[in-house]
Amino acid sequence: MSRRQGSGRRIALRGILLASVGILAACAPPFRAPVPLRPPPDSPRGEAEAMGLVIRATVLADEEAQLELFRANLILAGLLPLHLEMENRGDTPIEVHRARIEAWDERGERLLVRTPRQALRQLFEYYEVTAYRIASRQDLERAFANIAFAFTPALAPGETRRGMLFLALPEEPGPRQPPERLTLTITARRHGHPMRSPDRVGTPRTRSSETFALTLRIARP
Repeated sequence: MSRRQGSGRRIALRGILLASVGILAACAPPFRAPVPLRPPPDSPRGEAEAMGLVIRATVLADEEAQLELFRANLILAGLLPLHLEMENRGDTPIEVHRARIEAWDERGERLLVRTPRQALRQLFEYYEVTAYRIASRQDLERAFANIAFAFTPALAPGETRRGMLFLALPEEPGPRQPPERLTLTITARRHGHPMRSPDRVGTPRTRSSETFALTLRIARP
């Protein structure tokens, strides 16, 4: 399929979705937060490990899968949904609530992290949903927050945590495209190990915590 045909298909799809959302908004939530969330097996993915922390990330780039999961095409709305998994294989907790997340596409364009509420607002604005019940909007906000990756509390030893991360695509003319490659860097902090002084008896001291970064390069398998 040519790029022009693909653009035409996306524009037509947006028109269909706008009409569908307008009908749904009056009687039911126009979007949904899928639970459980299983990315298609051929989705772009990457994995990295450092200091006992394993991070796996999968991009939900397929348009049809997004429609089935969210009842919306997030790419058209300028959002890139990312399924994030963190596993702590160490013996001390890892603080991720202050984690710094940076994402770049193959052109060097930066993708900014959006909160679940910001992502949902972007969907409402793109699909021009103005007629909806307040209770439905609140239910959707809670649902999107529930499927988002939880950065609190600290990741305990042996714990594996999963959730969604929403990235804002760079502004560009015409229909949005998912990146061909994505570089994701996450900076976290591991607590220090307990350390008892050899000449004193009492509460053990703790080695200072360490900050470290993992970089994932995400591409299609």
